[in-house]
Amino acid sequence: MNPPTLFPISWFATGIVTPESASDFARYAQTSPNHPARHWLWAAFRDWSEERERLTSDECRTAYALGEADPDQNLGTAMMCHVLLQRTCPSDVRITAAQSNRPAVRKITGL
Repeated sequence: MNPPTLFPISWFATGIVTPESASDFARYAQTSPNHPARHWLWAAFRDWSEERERLTSDECRTAYALGEADPDQNLGTAMMCHVLLQRTCPSDVRITAAQSNRPAVRKITGL
């Protein structure tokens, strides 16, 4: 798998992955073909998130929107919930999440 195949262009545009990190994850994916693409996308997302001590409000907005737009409902929901659990998650994202059509996302807003 080459990086553009594994990662959507939007992930590069938002800075969630770089060409270098995408190449690394693509290499990992090649050595573990039994893991679905979702596994590597989630790993890359968590890697990006953990590199920051705290996500900024803009990073929260961007990551939430990326999760909401992801065609893989499971991955997208996990990304959205991860953002909502950040102390720095802005209120506008929480308000949007409270009206989500995804039960897990709505539930997180009530914590």
